[in-house]
Amino acid sequence: MNSKWGIYPWFKEHGSDLIHPDDIGTFVKEANNCKVFECIEDGEYLTLKYNSNYYRVKDKLFKRVPTPKYIFGEIVRLRKNDEEAIITDIMWHYGKQEHYYLISIRGKKKSKRYLETEFMED
Repeated sequence: MNSKWGIYPWFKEHGSDLIHPDDIGTFVKEANNCKVFECIEDGEYLTLKYNSNYYRVKDKLFKRVPTPKYIFGEIVRLRKNDEEAIITDIMWHYGKQEHYYLISIRGKKKSKRYLETEFMED
């Protein structure tokens, strides 16, 4: 299977039967309807990867989104001030229908959301 990217907008109201029993405890902490997961395996459960974490879920709620331009751990440069940053989170902006990113600079996580256009091109 080629990897595909998507969101998994799961909430407790959807029921824990959608999440593999061995993964429910950690997935509940990670769950966020904006996080963009890489789907790396297809079968009875989809295996979703978020950064270095893996979760097995039923495919009922998985919605594909385009492949992000930047990936977890990638070093980028901010267009605004040429500062170096590391991608820590990949999220989906429902209104704009595009990715946004959370970053860290010199080891400190920033709360601002960054769009792809705010990073310098290679």
